Amino acid sequence: MISSLSALIPPRAAISHLHRPWQFQLIGIFSVFVLLQNTMPLWAQPSLPSPIVPPVGLSAEQLLAFAEQLMGEGEYFRAITEYRRFLFYYPDDARGAMVLFRIGLAFYQGRSYGEALQTFREVAQRYPTTVYGRQARLWQGESLLRQAQYETAEQVYTEIIERDPEASGPFAHYQRGWTFLYRRKWQEAAAEFQHVSPESPLYAAAQRLGTEALDGAQLPRKSPALAGILSGLLPGSGQLYNGRRGDALLAFLLNGLFIVGTVEAIEGGELAIAGILSFFEVGWYAGNVYGAVNGAHKHNRHVTETFVQNLENRFRLPPPEALLTPHRSVR
Repeated sequence: MISSLSALIPPRAAISHLHRPWQFQLIGIFSVFVLLQNTMPLWAQPSLPSPIVPPVGLSAEQLLAFAEQLMGEGEYFRAITEYRRFLFYYPDDARGAMVLFRIGLAFYQGRSYGEALQTFREVAQRYPTTVYGRQARLWQGESLLRQAQYETAEQVYTEIIERDPEASGPFAHYQRGWTFLYRRKWQEAAAEFQHVSPESPLYAAAQRLGTEALDGAQLPRKSPALAGILSGLLPGSGQLYNGRRGDALLAFLLNGLFIVGTVEAIEGGELAIAGILSFFEVGWYAGNVYGAVNGAHKHNRHVTETFVQNLENRFRLPPPEALLTPHRSVR
């Protein structure tokens, strides 16, 4: 019996032989794992950047020509799109400074003065030695003026005068004078216009501006205090002093009616009605005085704004747009 069982049990060597396939499988699995760790499949490999291919059948010159056509038609924001398309497809083109400058002009013409300012700053920083970089500095000041940032514009023009006194200095002095005019600093404006050199084409205009700027201090003005006092003494007289006859008549009649009604109510013993009328009369009376004071301020603002607007119509000049045509390279 024992001998028969021993015949059924395989010897130790045979058992060792049966375990060898497991060893081979483990070695194989480990080898595959190592290969997978050191080998990246094609789908997992980072793709190489594909080259930027310009639109089929549309050259750089055609892109620029189309953008310029849109600018001429007043389609400023469509022109910006085409200019940016050019910069995207032709980033190494020598006309990059010109195109970026034209984007700034398109923003300016489209009354997006904040975007124009940022674009002109970029042109001046990236292309400081080109003609477009120098002009962009002047257009920064112009964009600031359009946003009523007069003090910042003054600083920009001061930097231009210090950096480029010969080429851009005369125009910067001219524009710096306007920053004073807009702030009603008549004496400073007149003095600044005198700094424009006689050799500059702006000299004649600057001399006339310097003389007429002093007239700003002599403009006919109304005294708000006097207008208020007059209306306090006689309702409507302050409005008449301001030259507003209709308002003067209305203030005089309304206040007069309420005063008469209040007096008659008191004489008739209608104290409740007299109190109500007096309450409304106090409001009309205070409004009459306030209206006279405010009217004097409005008159002064209108006179000053009309004066400055007249100077703008006669002497205001924007910076030069470009010295080279858009289809030529700039160095």
